[in-house]
Amino acid sequence: MKKISQVVLGSFLTFATAGVLADDHEVFAGDMDPAEPMSIQANVCNLNDGVSMDDYADFFGRYQKWASKNDAEVASVRQFPFATHSNANNPYPADFVEFLITDFENAGTSWDKWMSGKSGQKLNAEWQEMATCHVKFAAMFTQWADVEAINTDNDRVVTWNWCSRKEGVTHDDLNAAHAAFVEENPDGLGNIGWFTLYPNIGGADSAGEFAHVVVYPDMAGLMQHQEWFAKGGWRGRMDYYEMASCTGEALMSEVVLGRPGM
Repeated sequence: MKKISQVVLGSFLTFATAGVLADDHEVFAGDMDPAEPMSIQANVCNLNDGVSMDDYADFFGRYQKWASKNDAEVASVRQFPFATHSNANNPYPADFVEFLITDFENAGTSWDKWMSGKSGQKLNAEWQEMATCHVKFAAMFTQWADVEAINTDNDRVVTWNWCSRKEGVTHDDLNAAHAAFVEENPDGLGNIGWFTLYPNIGGADSAGEFAHVVVYPDMAGLMQHQEWFAKGGWRGRMDYYEMASCTGEALMSEVVLGRPGM
């Protein structure tokens, strides 16, 4: 399997949320607390021969009906490569990546229902016919979020930047740097969310110890951030790169597929 640099891969690292969260302690859809780590399942998928994206979307709709009926709903998004590090000689290794986001308890019970019930296994067999998907697990932490925007925006763009600590740099050092950035930019910089993702299971080909995942409502928001970067924000980026080696940002488009109870 080719190395995947913008997708959920790697080995788990324990991490305490460092960022300042939204006012009034709002919760994400599904009653997920931004102050708590979230369970992430990533399905790194290529469509099988003869299967269209519309075919797969129909299947995913049936999965969502199953999840609702079996009390196994999760938040779900799908990302497509937009401006990645890939090129003609090194194409992006997946047609799309799905992320299923929930708390760890629900992730476990939902998988048990999927694996042990006849209806779940029937859908699983159908899934295998639709696409070849590599399943990965990770933990994600909120550094900063406009929770209302995350809960209502359905079409957005997302940057990924995989990083690893440099020698002598501790997790506490990174926590402090992340918290300082949020304190300096309490309203965000064109974005509606900033998360750090730490791969856990199935990640031998990780491009780093963790990934910065920044969510923008649209390209205008992304370019607002790019303007900030061009007008001096790059200095802070270079300071951070003294602490961590990073791949640099890659851009994905993202569509929200569903939110629990919505």
